[in-house]
Amino acid sequence: MPAPVLIANRPTLPRLLLLFWVAEIAVGLFFVAAGYEVLGPSENGGAAVLMLMGLLLTLSGIIMVGHCWRIARLAGNAIELTDAGLLDRRLSAHPLPWDAISWKVIFNGRSYAVQMDVSEPARSAAEIAWPARALGLFSRMLRQPEFNVASLGTGLSAHDIGERMSSFKASEG
Repeated sequence: MPAPVLIANRPTLPRLLLLFWVAEIAVGLFFVAAGYEVLGPSENGGAAVLMLMGLLLTLSGIIMVGHCWRIARLAGNAIELTDAGLLDRRLSAHPLPWDAISWKVIFNGRSYAVQMDVSEPARSAAEIAWPARALGLFSRMLRQPEFNVASLGTGLSAHDIGERMSSFKASEG
């Protein structure tokens, strides 16, 4: 097997993005409040749409704050690739064995991402963080692999991370 690969965490950008996602939560709550104020018997549905948009902004902001917060406060390595498996500390505190992972680099419509599925019982034992599980629900809706090995905070692209992972286990796609 190859030598262990350690990818350091670089929290500057995630810390800046935290401000953006907190602002998104505030804007979402503002939309909900504005829609509630307009709500009335003569209203034609615009208030309900405004409130729904606000709830969507708030929910996505909360998930992204959770995701960025895990990256922003992490000290040390973000990702460790060893014979034992993949340890992405932003995803889980436990390593994922290579035989339980199927992964690939995909284009998600805006950029590239390393996406992976984790089979049971390793998935349950990993105690994957709630932001990753929430983002995983969205990935499943798009029929993509569930979990994302985030490039945010690593200084590497998805292709670079995938290249390092491929020396331990080949991509599934």
